[in-house]
Amino acid sequence: MLHELFLLLSGHPSPILTPSGLLPSFPLVSPSERALLSSLSSLGHLHISLRNACSTITTTHPSTIARAVASGISTSHLHAFRARILSVEQQVLSRSAGMVGGYDIVSLAKIMSEFEGWERILSYLHSLASAMGEMSGGQLINRLRTDIHTGFPTLEAVSQHLLKVAETAWLREVSTWVLYGRLPSSEDFFITESESVVLNPVNEDETGVLKEYTIAKSRLPSFVTPDTASSILFIGRALSVIRLRGGANTGIASDTISPEMTLLPVHLSHLQSLQSPLSPQKLLTAVSEIRLSLSKHTLQKLLPASKIIDVVHVLREFFLLGRGEFAGAIVEQASEQVRNRWRRPGASGGMGASGVKSSSSSAVVKEGEVSSILTRTWGVLSSLQGEETTDERLDTARDLLYLSLVKPPPAASVASTPVHPKAKLGESFKDLLVGVPVTLNFHLSWPLELFLQPADLETYDAIFAYLISVRHTLIRLQTLWRGRRYPPAPLAFSKSENRAVAKARREVIKKREGIERAVWATAGLSVFFLETLVGYWQGEVVGGAFGELMEILGQGLEEAPEEEQQRQQEDEDGDLWMADGEDQDVRNVEEKTKEQQDPESLMREHHLYLSRLKRGLFLADHQFAPLLKKFLTSSEALASRIERMGRRNRLTDLNITPDTSTNDREVAECMASCRLVRNLLGMLIERLQRIDEERDIGGGELLSSGRKGGGGVGKIDRLLMRLDLANLRLGD
Repeated sequence: MLHELFLLLSGHPSPILTPSGLLPSFPLVSPSERALLSSLSSLGHLHISLRNACSTITTTHPSTIARAVASGISTSHLHAFRARILSVEQQVLSRSAGMVGGYDIVSLAKIMSEFEGWERILSYLHSLASAMGEMSGGQLINRLRTDIHTGFPTLEAVSQHLLKVAETAWLREVSTWVLYGRLPSSEDFFITESESVVLNPVNEDETGVLKEYTIAKSRLPSFVTPDTASSILFIGRALSVIRLRGGANTGIASDTISPEMTLLPVHLSHLQSLQSPLSPQKLLTAVSEIRLSLSKHTLQKLLPASKIIDVVHVLREFFLLGRGEFAGAIVEQASEQVRNRWRRPGASGGMGASGVKSSSSSAVVKEGEVSSILTRTWGVLSSLQGEETTDERLDTARDLLYLSLVKPPPAASVASTPVHPKAKLGESFKDLLVGVPVTLNFHLSWPLELFLQPADLETYDAIFAYLISVRHTLIRLQTLWRGRRYPPAPLAFSKSENRAVAKARREVIKKREGIERAVWATAGLSVFFLETLVGYWQGEVVGGAFGELMEILGQGLEEAPEEEQQRQQEDEDGDLWMADGEDQDVRNVEEKTKEQQDPESLMREHHLYLSRLKRGLFLADHQFAPLLKKFLTSSEALASRIERMGRRNRLTDLNITPDTSTNDREVAECMASCRLVRNLLGMLIERLQRIDEERDIGGGELLSSGRKGGGGVGKIDRLLMRLDLANLRLGD
C-alpha cells in the first residue's frame, strides 16, 4: 500500500486511491488514517493535474513568457516535490529510525509531516496554471508581481522564482528588439507591426517598404511606464530602419561592422544589470542609457541637426501654409485647372481609364492634371524671386512634395474593415480644392525615416487639406469684390425718351440694391469670419506651437540677440541629438537639456506638437470640423450664385432682360443660401464658445506645454474676442 501511495504522489495513478479516498476493498482503515490518506491522495492528484497542465501550456500556449513559467514550474517546483517523495521513500526503505518504528510500522502521520506546506504550494501553482491559459505574458507578470506579497513565506519564494523566470523571458524579447531591431516572434510582446508603407526608395536597389510599429497598451506589464515603452519602441524602430536602409555604413564596404553593432556589448550589459523584480525606474534608466548611446554614436551621424530643422521648416511653410504666397498660388492654379477642365471639349463625357470622376459633376480629373497644379505653383513661386536670389527651402520643397489623387480603397477591403470616424481626421476636406480628393505627399526617404513616420505625414496632409480648404473659400469670396459693378446712373432724359421706361429702370436698380445689400453683407460676414479664423490659426496656434518646437530643437527664438544666436548655432553644429559636454561654460545647460536632445524625446515632442495643432485648429473636434465643412461648401455655393447674379445684372444693364421666372428663382435661391450661411456661421460661433467652456472646465484650454514663452498660446477666448459677433443678427 505504501508503494502505491508513493506512486500516486510521484504522478502515477494508484488502483487503490482516488480523489475521494480509499476504494471499498480496504474497509479496515480507521477514520484518522482515512483522513491522512485522503490528504495525501489530494496532494497526489494536485501533482498529476498540475503536471498535465504545465505540459499543455509548454506545448500550446502562444506566449513565450507563459511557456517559460510553466517550464519553470515543472523543472523546479514539481521536480523538488518529486525529489521529496523519493527522499521519504528512501527513508522508509532504509528503515530510518525517524520514519519506521517498531515492528516495521510506518506512521502515516510522519509521512504526512514530511510534506508539510506542499499542499499550499501545489494548490497555488495549480490555480496559477489554470489561469495561465487565458493570460498574456504581461498579465502573467502582473499577477506574479502581486503574488509575491501574499504573506506566506513559502508562496513568496515560489512566486519570486517564477517572476524571475517570467521577467527574464520578457527581457529576452526586449533584448531582441532593442539590440537588433527585430520583432520577437512571441504574440504577447507589447510592440506590434502595423501595415507596411511603400515609400520612395533612395535608389533602385532598395525595396521602398518600411514597416511601422505601434504599442499595444493592453500587453504592457505594469512596471513599464509610458516613457519606457516609448523609448523601447523608438530604439527598436531606429535599428530596424537602419538595418533596412543599410545602416550607417551606406557607401562603405559591407564587411565593416556598423557602429550600432559595436555598441552591442555595452547595451547588453545595461540589460544584464537589471534584477528581478524589475524596478520601473531602473528599467527606464537602462533603456535611456541605450537610447542615448545609440543617439551619440549612430544617429547623430545619420541625421544632422540642420537637416531636421530644414525639414520641419518645410513642413511648416507648405503643409501648414506658413508661406502665404504658396497658399495663394496653389489655390489660383487649382481654380484655373478647374476652369480649364470645363472649357475643354467633351468635359461632360464619361469616366476615362486613368481618371477620377468629380463628385459634383461628370468631369474627369486625371493624375497628370493634379500633379501639374503643384508644378505650376512652383513656377509661380520661383518667378516671385529675384534672379540672384536662391530659396533653399523652396528648392527642398520642390524635391520632396508632390500632389496626387487619393486612390479609393478596394471595395472588398472597405466592406471588411470599416473605418472609425476618428481614424481619418480631416479626410472630408480633401475634395474641396479641385473637386476630387487630392493629397499632398512627402518623399519620406532615408535618413528622415529616423525622425518622421508615415503617420506623421498623414497628419500633415490632413491639416493641409483642412487649411487649404478654408483658404480656398476665403480667396473665392474675396475675389467676388473684384467683379462687383455698381449700376450706372440713369441717363439724362431726352425729349424722345419714354419717362416710364426710365422710371422702371430706377425701380429695377433700387430692387437690385436691396437684394444685393443682404447678399454682400452675408459674403462680408463670411470673409470676416474666415480671415479672423485664418489669422488666429497662423498667428496663435501654428506660430505659437512652432516656436516652442523650435526652442526644443535648439533653434531658439528669432528675436534672440546675435551673440545668443551664434552660441546656439555653435551648439547645433556640434550635435542636435546630444550635447557633447566639452564646453565648460554651457555644461550645466547641456545637462538640463540632455533629456530633450535625444531623438526619441524629439520625436515625442514632435508628436505632441502635431497633437496641439489638431486641437488648436479644432480639427480634432468632431462637431466643429463637420460644421466648418458645411459652411465652406455653402459659402462656395453662395459665391457661385453671386457670380450668376453679377452676370444677370450685366445683362440687365445692357437692356437684355432675362426670363422673369428664372430671375425670381435665382433670387430665392440666393436668399436661401444667405440664410443657410448665416445659420451655419452662428452654429460655428456657438460651438467655439462651447469649446472654450469645456476647456475651461477641464483645465486644458491652453495649447502651450507650459515652457518659457509659451503661456497662453492658442487660447480660444482670444479668437472669440476678435470675432465679437454677438450683436450681429446672424439668423436673419
